[in-house]
Amino acid sequence: MTCIGISLSVSAEPESGMKRYIISLLSANRVGIMAAVTTAMDELGANLHEASIAVIQNFFSIVIAADFPEQRDPTLIQEHIEGICNAFNVDVSVKDPDVDVPSILSPGESVKYLIAISGENHAGILRKISSQLGQDGVDILDLSATSSEDGQTFEMMIKIAVPKTLDVLEMQSVMELICSNLGVSVDFISESDSAIIGSQSQTRMFKL
Repeated sequence: MTCIGISLSVSAEPESGMKRYIISLLSANRVGIMAAVTTAMDELGANLHEASIAVIQNFFSIVIAADFPEQRDPTLIQEHIEGICNAFNVDVSVKDPDVDVPSILSPGESVKYLIAISGENHAGILRKISSQLGQDGVDILDLSATSSEDGQTFEMMIKIAVPKTLDVLEMQSVMELICSNLGVSVDFISESDSAIIGSQSQTRMFKL
């Protein structure tokens, strides 16, 4: 049995002498991928800060935030992970968050909502919805979608951060109109099912 020695960093910022990188990996799902990835990171002296894994259509993807010794070159990090994971044919990408600076709303500047959309499945639904959200300056934090076995219907959940400067009721009205024209239903809901906004509307909007 192989013991993986990679450690977990709980600090919001990298410790002194460490540099944070964002690593994404994609491959067909096979047993042993995570062991290979974490072995490579352990050999590079990395501290795992955060990770998210998804398996879609039997393809495995993972995004990792990890802290490495400052002297580690990002090209070396990528090449070492690719080498250790060579048997799994993994696509590896390494990003420097200080160079590719994310443009996101801070918690104090936004309010979080969850949008639930469902109905008949056809082309263009996500494009039109995400285009409107982008136009309104709304940040998509998470998205999951599934379709029925026959592909005729779908369900989608989108977690969003809405700028406090945006008229939420107007955004709700526009989103309802878009979904109505697409022939799908939309609900704005929260995990706590509280703080209903727009009681005159059939669409429910809740704060997260």
